[in-house]
Amino acid sequence: MAINFPDSPADGDTHTVGSKVWTYNATKGAWIASISAIPATLGEIDGHIIPDTNVTYDLGSAEKKFRDLYLSTGTLYIGEQAIQADTNGVVVNALKVGTSTISADSDGIVVNSIKIGSKQIDTDSDGNLRLPDGASVGSDPVPTTIEQLTNITLDVPPEVLSMAVDTDEAGGHANMNWKWSWKSGPLAYTRTTISNQTQADVPLYNKGTYTLFNFAAHELTGDLTQTHKIYLKWVDGPGIDNLVSWATSTLNVQNITFDGVRGGAATEVQRLIINVPENITLPILTNPNVSYDVSFANSGAYTFGGSAYGNNPTLNPLYRGGTYTFNLDASLSGHPFYLTTDDGTNYTANAYFGEYTDGVTGSRNESGTLVFTVPADAPDTLYYQCGVHSAMKGAINIKNLEVETNEAGNYVLYFQHDQQGHVTSAEMKPVPTIVDQVCLVYNATTQKFEPQDMGTYLETTPQFQEKVNDLSDIKIEQKVADDTITNLTKVKEQTTFVTNLNQQGELQLITGTARWYAPFDLEVTSIVARIASSADADVSLEIKKNGSLIHSGSIIAGQFTSTITTTGFSMVDGDYLTLDLTTVGNTNKGEDLVVQFKYRQA
Repeated sequence: MAINFPDSPADGDTHTVGSKVWTYNATKGAWIASISAIPATLGEIDGHIIPDTNVTYDLGSAEKKFRDLYLSTGTLYIGEQAIQADTNGVVVNALKVGTSTISADSDGIVVNSIKIGSKQIDTDSDGNLRLPDGASVGSDPVPTTIEQLTNITLDVPPEVLSMAVDTDEAGGHANMNWKWSWKSGPLAYTRTTISNQTQADVPLYNKGTYTLFNFAAHELTGDLTQTHKIYLKWVDGPGIDNLVSWATSTLNVQNITFDGVRGGAATEVQRLIINVPENITLPILTNPNVSYDVSFANSGAYTFGGSAYGNNPTLNPLYRGGTYTFNLDASLSGHPFYLTTDDGTNYTANAYFGEYTDGVTGSRNESGTLVFTVPADAPDTLYYQCGVHSAMKGAINIKNLEVETNEAGNYVLYFQHDQQGHVTSAEMKPVPTIVDQVCLVYNATTQKFEPQDMGTYLETTPQFQEKVNDLSDIKIEQKVADDTITNLTKVKEQTTFVTNLNQQGELQLITGTARWYAPFDLEVTSIVARIASSADADVSLEIKKNGSLIHSGSIIAGQFTSTITTTGFSMVDGDYLTLDLTTVGNTNKGEDLVVQFKYRQA
């Protein structure tokens, strides 16, 4: 069919004839069929739609797109790859995203690498799944170290400890030592068992619970002349100001025993229960109000009682802002009491060199009181001094009223009596971190695995105790059987005791009255007689049990020893032996006779 094209076309002009669109190509000077014209609606199609050339035409364009594409369970081909659908869903043999491929094999989906945010999940050279630290799936972290597991805690449980304190020292209170006892606990707290030992410091840990039994609070022992209560204080010093609020005291607790303390006897004690908070909040400290009793001992000393004890004691510490009252006994008449900055170097009787009066009421009093309210600018050291006698003096140490910290930055508190001295420091430590030689144990209450050392696990797990006991019994039976260890019967059979009857010096005839009593039921196994210097005739002797002859024998002249018997005989608890010497030498009588009895417990 002839087509009438427009005359004088320009490059790109189109001309539609039927279902074809022709485009003029000025370079070629010809009209080119470019695409079939698409009618407004195709209606129903009863055949394939196939272009007349391969890889030439587009379906839609960037500017004009089809809205929806409906396909049955047939296949959509993109290049050489097929996308199809079956009754279960869309089927894709492999999907390439960028340079990565998602495919499937007989075992499931295969992904070489997945990147989530900045984290990548892939496999190592051995084919093992390798997870990045901190990678996540959804909102939950993917754990790669034990710390990231949600049901495990590495926090060391707070310390729970029972302690005992005692003292048997009297006098010189400033030097009195508390003696401490406790059992070893969890490894993290590094405590070993101690019994009645002095301690430079008793550490307490945050969140810890401590029960302290004071055996010196009511009953005297050793050299004690008075009872001694104990308190936990924020600062060192006499009195009962500035007690720690989370340490509660019960003065009278009956029938308490503690291994190794006072022989294990039940004793009335004072009990402190100390619940250390997780975070310690410092209190507003109260200025102390303390009194001392001062009397005259001799021309060389002031004698103190009450909050300090002894002759010319050092007073330690007095706190700036505190009030300290010296009650001056009438016996101080002629011994004026005053405070001074002079250590005695410049002392002259009745001169009062360096007398310190700031905050002082009653300086130089010989009775009544001297009251000292320590000013903020008081020196670190003062002295109390007699105005007449140079030797009647002592030092006073002065400090700021504040809770101490040590070089580790930890607070230091004090276990102390209400008198000066009687003190042991208590460093307040943070809960330690997990240490070597611990296991993880599941706690059903918290639903977490928690660190615990094997000693605690053994104490709290009856089944484990039973298993250890069973294994121990088996081992003991084996060792008894092979004689590595022995039982009580074998100990009795194999243990030999020795006792002696003797006559010192030159031998003499004698009917023995010295008795040796059997300490328990026993079997005498042998009797051997020895002398240090031989005799010129036989030395004869008789062994009697309960006064009756049981064995006799002789050491031949010129000899030093003789076995009287190796035939055993029995004795019961309370039987006794005596030794009679019936013949001795003539000129050389013999010297230093020892008769040795060997025996075993029956």
